[in-house]
Amino acid sequence: MNLDLERYAGELRELREKVQVYEELLHKIQRNAEVIMDHEVVGDLITNICRWSYAHRCGNGEISEQEQDAIIRRAFDKLLDTRDPWTVRNRKQKSIESV
Repeated sequence: MNLDLERYAGELRELREKVQVYEELLHKIQRNAEVIMDHEVVGDLITNICRWSYAHRCGNGEISEQEQDAIIRRAFDKLLDTRDPWTVRNRKQKSIESV
């Protein structure tokens, strides 16, 4: 019984972590698309999503489940990695100032 509870607690903790990352990812996409308007960052985030999605299929069943899980975990951990926000705006501002 305790083993079942411990496994459930571990799964619940993992699900909460995933939901937190997914919510932060969605907020980051919205903020950079509609508030900051830095579409390069949005592109970075979409690329990260594509890599995470592909991580579930790469290996074509030729690698172990543990290796597959490690690849997926690395991609998950990088979902929120982007360049510094405001890069497009700062670049445009510099070009305006140089004129």
